[in-house]
Amino acid sequence: MTGPIKPFTFLQVSDVHLDSKLASTKLALPATKRQERNQEILAALVRSLDLAREREVDAVLIPGDLWDSESVTSQTINRLIEALMTLGQIPVVIAPGNHDYCAGDSLYEPKVLAARGMRPWPENVHVFRSPEFTTWQHPRRPDVAFSGRAFTSNVPVRERLLAAPVPKLDAAAINILLFHGSLDGYTGGDSGWPGKQTAPFSSAELASLGFNYAAIGHYHDFTEIRAERGRLLGAYSGCLVGRGFDEAGPRYALLGTITSREDDPPVSSLEKIEIDQRRLILAACDITGRTSEAVLEEVAETLAEAGARKQADLVHLRLEGRHHTGAEPDYVLEQLKDAYYHLVVEDDTRPDYLTEKVDRRTTEGRFIQAMLELKAKAEASGGALPDSVDGLPLTTRVIEDALYYGLDALKQKRVLVRHVD
Repeated sequence: MTGPIKPFTFLQVSDVHLDSKLASTKLALPATKRQERNQEILAALVRSLDLAREREVDAVLIPGDLWDSESVTSQTINRLIEALMTLGQIPVVIAPGNHDYCAGDSLYEPKVLAARGMRPWPENVHVFRSPEFTTWQHPRRPDVAFSGRAFTSNVPVRERLLAAPVPKLDAAAINILLFHGSLDGYTGGDSGWPGKQTAPFSSAELASLGFNYAAIGHYHDFTEIRAERGRLLGAYSGCLVGRGFDEAGPRYALLGTITSREDDPPVSSLEKIEIDQRRLILAACDITGRTSEAVLEEVAETLAEAGARKQADLVHLRLEGRHHTGAEPDYVLEQLKDAYYHLVVEDDTRPDYLTEKVDRRTTEGRFIQAMLELKAKAEASGGALPDSVDGLPLTTRVIEDALYYGLDALKQKRVLVRHVD
């Protein structure tokens, strides 16, 4: 079928992870800010639904991980239900993922809500409940249909679910797939996390199914999925709000429009909308040879270039290089800790010990010489020696740590742990 069709508009959000534990050690949020941040995540979702209502979209698409099943509270679900009710007749289509899976004890189940004395899901909300693909027709747009499935547990799915035919409504001019799974070759920020692999699929498998668009969830960076000739097949909206420094930078909801059939020239479009009022920022600054005042100036310039907004953002700053002996760089945190909503300073600097003259006949001199020789052997062996200490491989990094911690003890009579892998 070819020819023009009535445009279909949608808002897509996923991987919101309401009531996350936010327990990442690298994030290092105190309990009060973890609670506050979770309230901000909920508020961001509510704002995205407000946007859907303001733009009068035809549907809201949520391909999974709306909350974290192990930690979400009834209070949060009640607030979510209230927000969904404000959409009136705008359908909300949900394909539960592995974190908000749909099982007998799930908060997607009406009987569970009733047992807790909670209000039911609004009539405008459709939840795919089966692990098998089913279809659902838009109640006000009979020319639009949705296909989707649900995870029924938080267990990785190894099957290639899109390698087999997926049912769709042939009578509909627009068929949309909601799917929670792992794109082959995904290059987003969290692609190296093995635990994230579930329900794998390829862009070729998706293209073969013939859907007009696929709203995909699971991976946390915005990613368009295109066919070989460039046609837009679908997209990950990514997580709505960054919850750790592996989710740095702007996060989005998507406003989409479908204005052609699958076999027409591709004119479907996506608009990225940043909802969260905060960003997580990663930055690194080399402080080698700088005085305390110059370090602060360099750090301020580095954070400004990284786009860190004072009082608003969560910032992870990595200090690198060599500082003057006795001039510990922890004053950076003391000076800037109140400048941002949350600041973590990772000290990966070294005292500038090796530029000092040392008598090789002394204990200190012999220690330095022995450790540098050991490091050279590790470098010559490809970065690590075959030996180990208590199971810890003797890499060049471990040897260098031992050198500087030993010099801390010899020179300053104390050891400061600056770096933890």
